[in-house]
Amino acid sequence: MLTTAELSDAVLSGKHSGFEATPQSDPLLEDVDVVTASDPACQPLADLRSVTPRRTATGTAWAALQADDRSEGGSVVLTSYPEGEAKASMSELKAAVTRCKDITLSSGRGWTDRGTLKALPSVGIGDESVSFSTVSTRDPATGQNMTVVRTGGSLAVYLTTLKGDSFPAALIERQHEQLLDAG
Repeated sequence: MLTTAELSDAVLSGKHSGFEATPQSDPLLEDVDVVTASDPACQPLADLRSVTPRRTATGTAWAALQADDRSEGGSVVLTSYPEGEAKASMSELKAAVTRCKDITLSSGRGWTDRGTLKALPSVGIGDESVSFSTVSTRDPATGQNMTVVRTGGSLAVYLTTLKGDSFPAALIERQHEQLLDAG
């Protein structure tokens, strides 16, 4: 399992596949960012956005990703887990993506988000991966695309808005290689 320092060394930095990756040192989430799903079967989806996921990471690092032409952006978040936890987390996440077509998430920050979830084709990178989009029921023009890639005991979560395409496979492959090299 990789530490925060090792993940920080492994997270993308610089130009890759038409994007600029900028590692971030600020915490990704604050203490109030506790996210829960109204349906317990959908909690693995909420855990991707929560400061208190069911499975506690041993390390975390992240980078902002901005297209060279500034047309789109997003982030990649790396987390590492004790033996077997990343694989179990992916199994739960895949089951949630299959089951949870309508989701309601609430945060300790005070927001509630209702939306629909749609499975997307897997990127076929890493030990396993899953991709999906969520669309807000209040504003169908807003939502997110997420791709989660498992590399050994680590997960890489890629997030873009619905307005942007998913990140290029070459960028995701590069991050996978850097995680392999780290550990």
